[in-house]
Amino acid sequence: MISDSLENLNKYQQIIPHSKEICDYLNTTNIFSLAVGKYPIAGDSAFILIQEYLTKADAEKKWESHRKYIDIQIVLDGQEIMGYSPAPSLKSKDGYNEEKDITFYEDDSWEHSRLFVPKNYFCLFFPEDAHKPGLRVLKDESVKKAVIKASIY
Repeated sequence: MISDSLENLNKYQQIIPHSKEICDYLNTTNIFSLAVGKYPIAGDSAFILIQEYLTKADAEKKWESHRKYIDIQIVLDGQEIMGYSPAPSLKSKDGYNEEKDITFYEDDSWEHSRLFVPKNYFCLFFPEDAHKPGLRVLKDESVKKAVIKASIY
């Protein structure tokens, strides 16, 4: 798991699959102006999802992880907390859903980290990184986010 300012994303190119295509896309596209939806970057190998939602309380969100894609979650407007925990430390709720590339986990008592993620910051989650995004900071608030999915295969 990595968290940093969006201006530093290019420093992680060596560990991000399809980083050339992703960086080229980010350099030529104003992602802040994109409407909610899915946009291709490199076919099924890399794409971007633009989302808008209200943050929620911890109890209303689920731990998740992915096997096929890493997540680069960029806060475009607003702020949120993202939870982080090593996936092997959590108990799977319903097993891995291959079609949706997601595993959800039971709420746990294991100590986990919380990251404050303001506008123009990102968190990069690898397959071994369970995460719980979209958590409120002090109150529910509107967030616009870009989630870049990059295939690890």
